[in-house]
Amino acid sequence: MAQVLAVPGHVRHGFSYISQFNHDFGRITGIAATIKGNILLCDYDKKNLILVDPLGNYLKKLDVDSEPYDVAITSQNIGFITQPNSRTVLQIDPDRMVLLFKATCNELNTTVFCVSAFPYTERGFLGKVPCYLGVNNDGCMYAGSVNYEQISSSITDISENGCKIGSPDVKFHTVNNTFLSCIGGENYLKYYDIGRHQQGNISIIATMDTPTDICSDDYGHIYISGQGSNNIHRLEDALTESKKTNRNRAHYRHNRTETDWKVLDIPLSSSHGIKEPVALCFNLDYSKLYAVNEWGKSVLIFDVI
Repeated sequence: MAQVLAVPGHVRHGFSYISQFNHDFGRITGIAATIKGNILLCDYDKKNLILVDPLGNYLKKLDVDSEPYDVAITSQNIGFITQPNSRTVLQIDPDRMVLLFKATCNELNTTVFCVSAFPYTERGFLGKVPCYLGVNNDGCMYAGSVNYEQISSSITDISENGCKIGSPDVKFHTVNNTFLSCIGGENYLKYYDIGRHQQGNISIIATMDTPTDICSDDYGHIYISGQGSNNIHRLEDALTESKKTNRNRAHYRHNRTETDWKVLDIPLSSSHGIKEPVALCFNLDYSKLYAVNEWGKSVLIFDVI
């Protein structure tokens, strides 16, 4: 299916290239920003976590016991790192680079593969749902919330009672009460509406090849890195936008369709230095965008304007 373009006139960010950095990376697969503005990277091949400052200057490294794949940093500034090969999840203080806890999946056919922070929770810990974990149980991916006090039991519960978001997921991102997922070996995305318990595929985007990661900005726009197409697409959730402008709930649609997500534009491409991007994130105040480039060998920094 051809891509669906949003109507002109939407307010959207622009991007201005600052620099790129490479600290002899093996292969970076995950990236996230701390509350202090530093950037945490997962080096899958070298089995370590790397902390850099907002401009990419090296700060500290933390060696881990298995391949770190995905990372999310919560509103309470706690990092969750997945290590699928050892069936473990690490909890760290990202700015101090101190390991706080390690949880292990008890079942041999279960591992935690990816993680997405729950946006806009307050700084306090009590009663907070900090993030969602993507738990692969016997080849099928389930997503569910985890809290700070019951990480291990939460993993088991997600594998048994979580939202079945598909298989095999590469990464997923939580935005507007919806899980959006990149699917291994495919060029389309999947969605799972948490409130409606409804799932489906997002229309194939003709100009996107091999989506690898998803993030969102302060406007609610969704960004997807295309490793095979050397670009980053920007999408809009049209159903959420209609709720913002339509006060009469009788006019709301209660069922999602694959055309709810509309392509706004391709803000970054090979002409901006994008080459085989694998992960991306904004910093806390959305003033910078970071794109893991060249199949995890370098990171590009863009000012958000």
